[in-house]
Amino acid sequence: MAPIPPDPSSRLTPGTKTLFGLGDHTVNLVLSAASFFYLYFLTEYAGLRPALAGLVLWVARAVDAFTDPAMGRISDLTRWRWGRRRPYFLLGALPFGICFALMWTTPALESQAARFVYYAAIYIGVSCSMTVLSVPYLALIPEMATDYDERTSLNTYRAALAVLGTFAAVGMKTLSDALGGDADAWWQAGLVASVWLVLPWIAVHRVSFERPEFRREVALRFSEGARLLVAHRAYRSLCGLYILGRIAMDLI
Repeated sequence: MAPIPPDPSSRLTPGTKTLFGLGDHTVNLVLSAASFFYLYFLTEYAGLRPALAGLVLWVARAVDAFTDPAMGRISDLTRWRWGRRRPYFLLGALPFGICFALMWTTPALESQAARFVYYAAIYIGVSCSMTVLSVPYLALIPEMATDYDERTSLNTYRAALAVLGTFAAVGMKTLSDALGGDADAWWQAGLVASVWLVLPWIAVHRVSFERPEFRREVALRFSEGARLLVAHRAYRSLCGLYILGRIAMDLI
């Protein structure tokens, strides 16, 4: 059964905020590892041509553009007695870790096409399992923190743990170098990191909660909701700022 939520006027403890923030820590670890090292790994160790290596990430991002809103809809419509957000933390954690570990393998595939299909499929698996975790995770924040100050505090902890996820991603290269710096070393470093990707979600599940008053019926169809969202001027402005910022970072 889902845990009983505290009174809305009560404050989350620092321990709860820290453990909850570990969710974004794992997500940022994966995103940072992919940004910093994955193209290097695909070209130098997996033997993919640079154009195909870049296409691996592009295909996964394109799929992600559709799976993110779809997962939001699925979570909104979930009617399990354990909740509509929290069960996905346990369902998605193990595939998340397994797919991440498989990102750093070098199977004996001779053709460029076969290698591309393998790595694209694995990276799509990472993106989809991350979506299963992160979309309900972010949607849970306003349920756990019902006022502005508390949400700001919870997001501050989440952002700080996300930065530590970037440091953990950098640590993969250090660990790989310590293990020999070859393809097997990258696989071992990815395996160690994959264990850490799974374990925090158990803690996130334990400390999180859902409020019954938030489980309203979804009255709008997806297409109607999308039209209302696009018509929202502040939302369009925020999306534009975010997209331009991401383009600048991804180009580098």
